[in-house]
Amino acid sequence: MLRKSLALAIVLLLVLGTVAGCGQKTDQQAAEQTGEKELVFAIGAEVPNLDPQKATDTYAIMVSNAIFEGLVRVRDGKVEKGMAEDWQVSEDQKTWTFKLRDAKWSDGKPVTAYDFEYAFKRLLDPNTASEYAYQGYYILNGEKFNKGEITDPSQVGVKALDEKTLEIKLENPVKYFDSLMSFISFMPVRKDVVEQHGNAFAADADKLLFNGPFVLKEWKHEQELILEKNPNYWNKDAIKLDRVRILVVNDTNTAYQMYENGELDFVGIPPDFVEQLKNEGKALFYYDGAEAYLQFNGKREGKPWLANENFRKAIGFAIDREDYIKTVLRGVSDPATRYVLPLLSGLEKKFVEEYPYEYYSKKADPAKAKEYLNKAMQELNISDPSKMTFELLTDDNATSKISAETIQDMLRKNLGIEITIKQVPFKQRLELTRRDKMDYDVVLALWGPDYDDPMTYLDLWTSDGGFNSTGWSNKEYDELIKFAKTTADFKARADKMFEAEKLLLDKGPIVPLYFRQRAWTKRDYVTGLVRNFVGGDPDFIYADVEGKN
Repeated sequence: MLRKSLALAIVLLLVLGTVAGCGQKTDQQAAEQTGEKELVFAIGAEVPNLDPQKATDTYAIMVSNAIFEGLVRVRDGKVEKGMAEDWQVSEDQKTWTFKLRDAKWSDGKPVTAYDFEYAFKRLLDPNTASEYAYQGYYILNGEKFNKGEITDPSQVGVKALDEKTLEIKLENPVKYFDSLMSFISFMPVRKDVVEQHGNAFAADADKLLFNGPFVLKEWKHEQELILEKNPNYWNKDAIKLDRVRILVVNDTNTAYQMYENGELDFVGIPPDFVEQLKNEGKALFYYDGAEAYLQFNGKREGKPWLANENFRKAIGFAIDREDYIKTVLRGVSDPATRYVLPLLSGLEKKFVEEYPYEYYSKKADPAKAKEYLNKAMQELNISDPSKMTFELLTDDNATSKISAETIQDMLRKNLGIEITIKQVPFKQRLELTRRDKMDYDVVLALWGPDYDDPMTYLDLWTSDGGFNSTGWSNKEYDELIKFAKTTADFKARADKMFEAEKLLLDKGPIVPLYFRQRAWTKRDYVTGLVRNFVGGDPDFIYADVEGKN
């Protein structure tokens, strides 16, 4: 999530949405009568999957951050202790030893280092078919095990030395390994529970165990998730909330109206209301780490232009990013003229400060767009540009519809190309764009960071990347990423990542659109709520609603 990415692929939503559950009033009245502290908010779609080793989306990351806990946590950009109360790193930075605290699962049994060893190896097991398996390639023999080059899991560099000690050996030093350990894929699961439920594991609330601050009490699919404080959590005294209700809908205006009616404690602000609430001093803003981009399926039969880099550049220069943000997002977000997120850390400063770059323009450049289109037409022996159409896949919410229509208008105006739009539910979009499916032309996608480093964006596009569902393969790019992942020279690593970014923009299967900023508002009584650009967002673990009732 980013994270995600974001997944990572992440839903194009500016705000959090909701539906009015039929038991809404009763639940709130019950909380008031008992004096329990309940936080209520909404998300824009059903959580597709809560299996830590299989989940990929921003909603799963957000919920998992509350019901599970990895070795560490990332909160407000800082690494904090989680299940691990301490850890040491060897002199060569290739062996990490984590000491686990006394902690329990929600059924009262202890959380052990063996649970982590099992989870890590499950992530890498080719039978799990995790799209995030590549995150475990930093671990010694992790990639070989995942690709079937070795079959003995004991050769993978993860070992429980005893119930409280986990040793992880790496292929090479990893600058951000502590941050990575907070990610959903590395959260523990217990072997007996996974085997008990088989393919149904994590499909419902009663098919999971929890070791985080909350437990998932109820999961009404497509409606709501109800979380309750975990009495077995090691730091339960610091948790102020008794219950969290997460409602589901894809209509942002409905969510905002429910907030106005007093039914939600915080909400994303629909674009049409941003200016009003800003003037009233009620609008809050933050960057959630997500980047929106167009992703092209270069293997689409009958549409060879989707694989043509000059065609993609024509699309990129035909889009007016400033106007898009003004029209669709009401000025909330920044034009993405490059690929790497501006928030990510470099050597000493932000990566984009150390390596300034701008590939695409903020405004449309119709002349340059047509120049690239003509090159593509010559290369493909196409005389009529109107034939170079495609279907733009996006989510089935109002903001996504406006976004797609705005791009449609820009391409019509600046290139003379007519595209169609296909809207589907968030979960279905993720399925259609899976690497093993690739049933789309071009998708309006988002990705959020899984950890604070440019690699979280760059390694998506290697030839064997689990989320590279484009058909794009570039040997030079693969070599740049491999070098950056294996060198112990951090300056040389950063240099190669910058080279990779430039190559991706010039030849790759994506066109960046914007770096997302969100506008939201909350009740005065809501405190301790953290909006993250890495990790679960919103992070309500230590939130409080004192004075709500």
